[in-house]
This record gives sequence, C-alpha cells and structure tokens, in this order.
Amino acid sequence: MTNNDFNDINKQIKQLNKQNEELLSNIKNNERELKELRNYIFLLRNEIEKVKNKNIFSNIKNSISNHFSSNTKKMMILRLAINILFHPISAYSLIFKIKKCNMHYGDHIADIMYLKEGSLSFKKNDKPKVSIIIPVYNQYKFTYKCLKSILNNVKDVTYEIIIADDVSYDGTKVLSKYVSNINVIRNKQNLGFLKNCNNAAKTAKGEYIIFLNNDTLVTEKWLSSLVELIESDNSIGMVGSKLVYPDGRLQEAGGVIHNDGSACNYGKFDDPNKPEYNYVRDVDYMSGASILISKKLWDEIGGFDETFAPAYCEDSDLAFEVRKRGYRVLYQPKSVVIHFEGVSNGTDTLNTTLLKHYQIENQSKLYSKWKKELENHPSKYMNRDNFKYRDRIKGKKVILVVDHFVPEFDRDAGSRTTFEYLNMFIKQGFIVKFLGDNFNNKEPYTSILEQKGIEVLYGKKYHDEIFDWIDLNKDNIDFIYLNRPHIALNYIKYFKNNTNAKIIYYGHDLHFLREQREYELNHDETHKFESEKWKNIELDIMRNSDIAYYPSYIEKNVINEIDPKIKVKAINAYICDKIDENYKLKFKKRKGLIFVGGFRHRPNVDGITWFVENIYPIVKSKLNIPLYIVGSEPPREIMKLEGNGITILANVSDEKLKELYDTVKIVIVPLRFGAGIKGKVIEAMSRGLPIVTTSVGAEGIKNSEKILNITDDVNDFANKIIELYDNNDKLEELSNAEIKYINDNFTIESAWNIIKDDFK
Repeated sequence: MTNNDFNDINKQIKQLNKQNEELLSNIKNNERELKELRNYIFLLRNEIEKVKNKNIFSNIKNSISNHFSSNTKKMMILRLAINILFHPISAYSLIFKIKKCNMHYGDHIADIMYLKEGSLSFKKNDKPKVSIIIPVYNQYKFTYKCLKSILNNVKDVTYEIIIADDVSYDGTKVLSKYVSNINVIRNKQNLGFLKNCNNAAKTAKGEYIIFLNNDTLVTEKWLSSLVELIESDNSIGMVGSKLVYPDGRLQEAGGVIHNDGSACNYGKFDDPNKPEYNYVRDVDYMSGASILISKKLWDEIGGFDETFAPAYCEDSDLAFEVRKRGYRVLYQPKSVVIHFEGVSNGTDTLNTTLLKHYQIENQSKLYSKWKKELENHPSKYMNRDNFKYRDRIKGKKVILVVDHFVPEFDRDAGSRTTFEYLNMFIKQGFIVKFLGDNFNNKEPYTSILEQKGIEVLYGKKYHDEIFDWIDLNKDNIDFIYLNRPHIALNYIKYFKNNTNAKIIYYGHDLHFLREQREYELNHDETHKFESEKWKNIELDIMRNSDIAYYPSYIEKNVINEIDPKIKVKAINAYICDKIDENYKLKFKKRKGLIFVGGFRHRPNVDGITWFVENIYPIVKSKLNIPLYIVGSEPPREIMKLEGNGITILANVSDEKLKELYDTVKIVIVPLRFGAGIKGKVIEAMSRGLPIVTTSVGAEGIKNSEKILNITDDVNDFANKIIELYDNNDKLEELSNAEIKYINDNFTIESAWNIIKDDFK
C-alpha cells in the first residue's frame, strides 16, 4: 500500500470524526454506542499505523478475530465502522437512520442486512388488485430478499403485501422496522404453514390472492402475466408460475399427479427454455410457492383443507377443488420465480423431525379424497416425453397443425389465415400442437401462440427428431391439419402410413392455377413447366388426404373437373370478428388510396408495379391523391416506386396498419394473376373500406359485383377511382354492403359451421 493510500485513509478518518460529532448531537439514545464506535475507529487507525509496510487487510482481519466474536453487538458496531470507513458516502444516510438499526436483539441479521441494503418502502394501496401473502417462519434473509425482488420487479399491478409470521424468533420479528407499508400478521402461537396461510388470507383486500414462499425471488412480469392469464377467460380459476433453481435449472413447469396419488414436478432439473415447458396449459396442480386465485373463489372453497395440516399436498388438493367447481387450473410459463427449494422445511421426506415428512402421509390422504378423479391420470411409469403425460387431455381432441413457419399474422395473408384457424381450434376446445417446418422460434409470434395454449415445436431437437416425436405421440393425435403443398409434400406420406389421424389439407391457393395464369400473362415457359409440376404434386397430396380445403368455390370446381373423386371443400379463408351493425364510416375527412400485400408473394409485386406505371398517372392527372403501399419485405423494385405522391411503408405493425385504414378512402387490389379469395380484399371489407380491384382480386367472392368495383382495363380502373373518390354517399353505401357481407359470411361462427362436421 502506498503513502498516498494511507493519506487517503487518514483523510477519511478525519471526515468520520466530523460525522461522529454530528451524530452525538442528533442521537441522544445512542451516545454510548457512538463512543464505542469512535474507540473502534481509533483502534483501526492504530492498526493502520502498525502495518504500513505489511498487508493491511490480513492484519485487520487478525485484529478483528482477536478482539471480537461473531454475532455480537460489538461485532455489529465494528461492521458499521468498517462500512463507514470504506463506504463513507453510501453509509452517510444510514447513519442518520441508526434508530432503525436497533442493536438490542440476540440475532443481528436484520441489522446487518439493513446496513447492506437499506430500508424497503412499498406503495400503500387501499384497493389493491392482488394481495401477496408470504407465509414465514424465520429465514429473515430470504424474506428480505424476496421483498426486495417484488419491489424491483412488480411495477404494473397494484398490490399489498401480507407477511404471515408464524412466531418467528429471528430478525423476522423486527421486519416492520426495515420495511414500510406492509401488513405483518404475527400469530400468537405457531399454526403451521397451512393454517398460517388460511389465517392471513382472511385479511386480504385484493381481488386476487397469491401465495408466495419467502424463499423465492420474483422476476419481471411475474405477477402481471398471472393476472393477465386469469382475466383472459372466465373459465380459469387458478394460475401458477414456472419455478427455477438459482443455478438456472428448471424446478417445476406445473405438476403431474399420477393415478396412484404420487406426484411429479414436471421437468425437474431440465432446461427451462425447452418448448415443452413454455406454453400455457392445464395442469394437475402447481406447487404453492407461487399460485394465484381469486379471493371470491378462495372464500367459496374455504381455503386450504386443514385435513392436510400442518403442510404438503394442500396446493394439489386446492387445484382439485377449483376443478370441482368447473374452473381450470393453468400453468403460466411467463411468470418465473427463482425458488430456493427446501430452505424452510428441508427436502428429506424420511426424517420425521422435519415438516417435509408430512408429504408422504398427505399424499395418501390426497389419494383417498380424490381416488375417483385420479383413475384417468397417467401412470408414473409413462414415458414423460409423451405429451399425454403433461397435458390434461381428458377426452379432448388433439390437432397437429403443420405450416412453413410460425404464422407472422401481421405480415402476410396466408399466415393470417393459419393464425385465425389456430384461434378457432382453441376456441372450440381442441388441444393444439404447431409444427413449423423451419423449426425456428420467431418472436414475438411464437410466444403469442404459446400464451394461447399452443405447444410450438422448435429447435434443433425437433428438427432432427420430428418423426420420432410423431411416432411417440401418434396415438394421441386425432387430426393433422397440413398447410401449403411445398410443406405438405414433406409429411403427407409419413402421416398416411404411420398414424390413424384424420388428415386435412389446406392448400391456401392452387399453385398450378396461379402458375398457369402467370404463363398466360407473360408467356414465360418456366411458369408453364412449374404449373405442370405443381399440378402433379397438389393432386397427389389431395388424394392422400381425407379432405382438402380451398378458399373459394373456384378452386373446388377446378379440382373436381380434373378428378371428381377428390373430396374438397370451399372454406372461409379469413375469419373476422362480428362487426357492429351500427358501425359507419364517414368519408369526408378521409384522404388517399392504399395497397396492402406481402411482397414475398409475386402477384403483389406485379400488381402494384402495374398500377403505379399505368393507372396511377391517370388518377394523378385528375386528382392529387396520395398512395400508400404497405407490405412486408418490399424488394428494391418496389422501394424505387416511392415519390411523387407515393409512400412505401415496410413491415408495419397491426396498430400502424389500423391507423392507415382509419384515414384512407379507397383500397386498391390491382392483381393480374393468382388464385382463390384474396386476404387483402376480405381485410379491407372487414374495415368497411370500398375496393377497386380486378377480376382476379374479386375471385371467389359471390355476388362480388354488388359490393366491389371490378375491372381489368387500365383506363376503366383509373376512372372508377376518380368517380368514386369524391362521391361520399356512394362510398358509404359500398361500405355498409361490405360490412353486411362480412357478418353474413366471414365470422368465426360461419367458418366453423362449414368445417365442424370434418372434426367429429
């Protein structure tokens, strides 16, 4: 250590002497302690002088060992002195709170943590959304850290904290001296975990109560994700968190109770990021370390069944009670809690001196109480990689949906269709598994599906072993919903030969018909060849499927003209929410044209280029109308169109697209080739926006001439826009007709009515 270092220390000591003088005038009740503190500081100064040419830190340590014993008031004061010596600025504010630092208890853990971390102050909420109930028995360190994690990570839900103190004798008994605006309920006698929870819950003010172990650390979105899930559906009665060990390994992704009453923390010691642990699902139970339930339902049930006192299996029993009343119990993977398992009660079930011993006894009680319900539960010997083990199928049908990738529903019409049908299957009560052929985890789209309860198969494991997964689970898959010919081609024969599932193929459009039309437009022989290739592929897929779906009667007729034996059905490719009949658009303040389409789809690139080069100049010669071209992944040839009234908007969000739809007057769909109903047309109609399009754009919409403006002629297309643009009465008339058409033909009810018999 250099002379400069010692000079700095001497300067610090001088500053501390000055602070001590100030303390003497401010803290009358601690004069004796402060005098001792000054003496200890002088002792430290003498030690420093003795060891100028030696290792100061080892000598100080030896001096401490010689003069002080651990966990005493003298040691406490010395810790304070060292804190001041080496961290004078941060310690300054703590000095003036020394009255809170009460040094008259046998266990000084509370005081030590206070010096290190400071006090915690929570917001006071008279009407909290959630009451966080933390049952405690000693373990002050864990309780304090748990509270701090709540303070740091829960910002988006109002809450109160109830500490249920079951007659602790450590620093817990002075917790309120260090943490403000919490409700500490200290029992007069030790009640045990279960009764302690029941007693504390009586004081809860929240709409929901959540039981949280004190040996936990909560993470961001821990609480809000639970609240969002339970409020997403009235059928949900209780929700719980994903538990992980401090080293990052999974502790529990929901619990499984076997048909003999034994239990399993599903996924224990595995990687918590695996797909099978990251979708919302029904579970047999969730460990009480973090479970949320409505206060109303809790009171109706009567709390934890005291048959299971003092502890263990009360959380499992509560889950059965919730289901008994017709509600679901769900696991929320977004709610992550770090759990120091066994801190309070150990992990040894054979040691009769530990509370953990009751786990074995109470499992027997649980089995006796719910024996009938457990008959259909999985065996503990079942292969745990089989999704039937973790999913509460219980008579539900399972659908495996296969597409090219996780649907990016705000980027292209095909993905929107897949997404809407996934939503419909969930609403109809199916268990849904999704296989994206690229096996990528694309966010936020993957998480959106997982939050709907859909297991998404992604990652190298599934890429390499997907057919092994199918073999393992094939007896539990009732329906396979294949999308697109280039994807279905990879799986159709395997599904046909190795499963008993009903195979439904949705082609999105007829690729061979689209290629044929492009050949007729530009006479490129490549498209003629592609048309023949896709014709053979698509017909073969249909013949190996139980039924084929296409988005309009046009494709159905084309297919049956080729092969009448193919079972094919025209379905609603696009599903819209029912629109209020009183919904009316006012066009006086609106301005501009809009084209929407994903540019990975060739017809969109061709169509808008044709419009800009041939039609828009005619429109601009009469009216100064802005044009918005909106779509994902625009190529260079599209970006070059910007300017002279044209704005290119790439990869916009649904919210931004809605803003645009809310300002423009007319939607244009200038497609020259393609096949089937166009998603952009249905979307525009669902917004009540008048459309000018070609015969290709209007294809598949019955009586389209009554609600759409249709022409394939360049001049006529331009004139229709010009004539409509300032005719607000006509625009409103077309808008009203579109809304009625959508309500009659494209709601979820009408879509399901078309296909429901195929899923029986």
